[in-house]
Amino acid sequence: MTLLRRLAIHLLILMLAACASGGPLVTAGRTTAGSHLSIDAGMEWTRMGDLREQLWTIDGPLLNSLHLIPTVRERDFVFLGRRQTKRRPDGAFYHRGMRPDELRDLIADGLREAGAVNVTTANLRPATFGDREGFRFEMTLDSESGLKYRAMAAAFEHEKGLALALYYAPAEYYYPRDAAKVDLMLDSLRWK
Repeated sequence: MTLLRRLAIHLLILMLAACASGGPLVTAGRTTAGSHLSIDAGMEWTRMGDLREQLWTIDGPLLNSLHLIPTVRERDFVFLGRRQTKRRPDGAFYHRGMRPDELRDLIADGLREAGAVNVTTANLRPATFGDREGFRFEMTLDSESGLKYRAMAAAFEHEKGLALALYYAPAEYYYPRDAAKVDLMLDSLRWK
């Protein structure tokens, strides 16, 4: 099952639960994802998840998703869910001190492992998030069914591991509609 399909099923369940309870809405302004990662939400989002990982969406998880992972710990799969072990030594596992290009490749490999195809990366560049040095880059990828997506990522290391933000949306309409606002949001990431 692909990452996008798994996320869609998981998020559908969360969205149904959120609808039944009024739903956690993120309004424009400074907010937190987890206990230490903060971000300026440039527009309203529906928030799903917990302190370890959050997924925000505007129109639905297959149309636009912002994944916020405050801490990928040493030897964690980059998108959480499993750990590196002696029996499972290979995979997209995070290790402290990786170079930006290695982390970019790790994120792309994690998407491939989760089922994305035709993943390409571009424009790796340094970025500063408050007092933290990190990086930004863009991607293109396709779902298993052939839907074309564009994505942008931001990440930086902190004392507990790697903070990661990944936004993706279909290349037609949804990505161009929100890319400028999400770009500003990713620049606003801070560790407090």
